Amino acid sequence: MCRLLGMLSLKASIAQKYLLEDPCSLYVQSKVDSERLQGDGWGVGFYIKGIANLIKSDKPVYTEYEKFASSIRIANSPIILAHIRRASNPIHLPTEKIISIENSQPFKYENYIFVHNGIINIPDEVAEHLGEWKKKIGSLNDSEVYFWYLVKEITNGASFPEAIKSFHEILSQLWEKNSGKHPDKSRPFVGLNVIFSDGKNLYAYCKYDKEDETAKSLCSRDQPAFQMSYLIDSTSLIVASEGTNLKERWQHFKNGQLLTAEVAEDKIGMNLIEI
Repeated sequence: MCRLLGMLSLKASIAQKYLLEDPCSLYVQSKVDSERLQGDGWGVGFYIKGIANLIKSDKPVYTEYEKFASSIRIANSPIILAHIRRASNPIHLPTEKIISIENSQPFKYENYIFVHNGIINIPDEVAEHLGEWKKKIGSLNDSEVYFWYLVKEITNGASFPEAIKSFHEILSQLWEKNSGKHPDKSRPFVGLNVIFSDGKNLYAYCKYDKEDETAKSLCSRDQPAFQMSYLIDSTSLIVASEGTNLKERWQHFKNGQLLTAEVAEDKIGMNLIEI
């Protein structure tokens, strides 16, 4: 179970409040639960003059306070995505193979930036479905095949909602065909939560199974761990794995909801749909 945060602002901003300062900032979430430490790497994605940039580490963020704080200051951008990692290992690789800079998120291609919370239980089968895009996989992180599938679909003309829907459908089909090869697993994924940007729009998708509702959020413990939240005002939109404070009016995603947001005419436009 990883933790995510995305921010869309009217103008270039830093996300220090939500990433570092709040009572349940992403930094606090990394270490607040000793049994669910987010200790397998971290990263920040952002845009400078419209160009996607990443800063990543394979170390626990709670051991790299100064580096994380410095990265937040550098990421002065109208769109910011951040990720702290508790590594999944669906194909049972040695630990040293799944902890590295390459395995840390976000992932980036051209102007697309992506972060994921969950597990793709059949990453090899998805990778084989990528065609020529399979050659672009650069890590052993199961989340990366999710990223490349979305990029492939969007590059071929799909909208982001269409790409998400297609991934879910293909994942179900591949599971139906290959589940017998995975007797240790009961389903094709554990969480499809994602925040994604193309440099202009911010997307956030919240999807999890009912059986995952027993695990609770890290700080407040008042919502399922996979139920994302969002906060919007006149100047910014924040989407996160869970609200970072109790003072502001965070709202919860419904399971299966996709949020789309953009800046238009000096306003943040946001839309929520179920897919």
